[in-house]
Formats: sequence, structure tokens, C-alpha cells
Amino acid sequence: MQAPGHRRIPRPPAAVLPVISWARQHTTMAALVPALLAALVAGVLVGVLVSGGGRGPAAPAATASPALPAVTGGARWLAGPADKLLAAVNADLGRLSTAERAGNHSAAERAGAQLAADAHAALAGPMPPAQATMFRSALRDLVAAGSRTAAGRLSSAGRLLAAGTSGLTKVAAAADVPARVNPPATVTDPNA
Repeated sequence: MQAPGHRRIPRPPAAVLPVISWARQHTTMAALVPALLAALVAGVLVGVLVSGGGRGPAAPAATASPALPAVTGGARWLAGPADKLLAAVNADLGRLSTAERAGNHSAAERAGAQLAADAHAALAGPMPPAQATMFRSALRDLVAAGSRTAAGRLSSAGRLLAAGTSGLTKVAAAADVPARVNPPATVTDPNA
């Protein structure tokens, strides 16, 4: 019991030791265990796939479903030789963008030269069934942008790159319009 008028003085808490987790005490092991598990899983998957998945002799490879045939003129244009030409231009645009963002001017100049060459080749290739004028204009912008970039004038190529990319996007979107489909015929119910 306490005497009247006396306050109880709290005791200081027992010394609390910091709790250190196992992973913090054993950082090497903590990093090694997930890596070993990933290697084990990869090894098992490779072993199962190479052996045919335990189904006896190796199973025949699954065949990809055949692509749907191009129906519209624009789809045929996109699926034809223009596909390879436009893919090359698109890859060059990606390389140029990557080199510019990385600040690698020599790689940007090489990518610009390649862009100019591939855009010029696409100009000599097949024209789209619609908006051929916009297509030619966009490719000419990309040839000029690639030439300026190859000459080291990166800042003056920006507007041309934007205009050329925008024009190609518009032409590809207009060419890739789905074919019209007739609505299903109305069916009359003979039992009505």
C-alpha cells in the first residue's frame, strides 16, 4: 500500500534489445536461397521440356494457328512487302530514340543514317491503297530527319521526326480498317 499523498513513480521498462531478423544476420544466405531455388526450377522445367514432359517420346511441337487472310486492300498492303519496309523504319525510329535519350550522339547519328536509308527504300516500295500522298510526305520527312540526325543536327530533326511518325501512324490506321461485315439475316420462326 502507498502512503497518502505519494505518487507512484513508474519503473523504467526493461532493456529492450532490438530484434534482428535471420535474414539481416545472414544476408549472404538470404540472397543465395532464392537464386538457388530459381536455378532449380529452371533446371526442372528444362529437363521436363527436353524429355517430352514425361509423355514418352518427344511430343510433336504445337503448330501455330494460321493467320487470317488479309481481306481489305489496306490489310493486303500492310501484310505484303510494305510490312518489312515499315518494320525497318519503325526499328530505326526506336534505335534513334533510344540513342538520343541515352545521350549517345554517335549511335544516334548511325541510327539517323539508317533511318534515312530505310525511309528512302520505303518510298520506292508499294504505296498504300489510300492516303498515298500523306504516306510519301511522312516518309520524306523521315528521310530528311534521318539525314539531319546523321549530320549531327539532332535538334533540327525533332519536328520532322514528329511529323513523319504522325503521318505514318495515320496512314497505317487508315489502311488497317476492318472489312465491313453484313449483319446476319433475320430469321423468321416457322412455328410462330
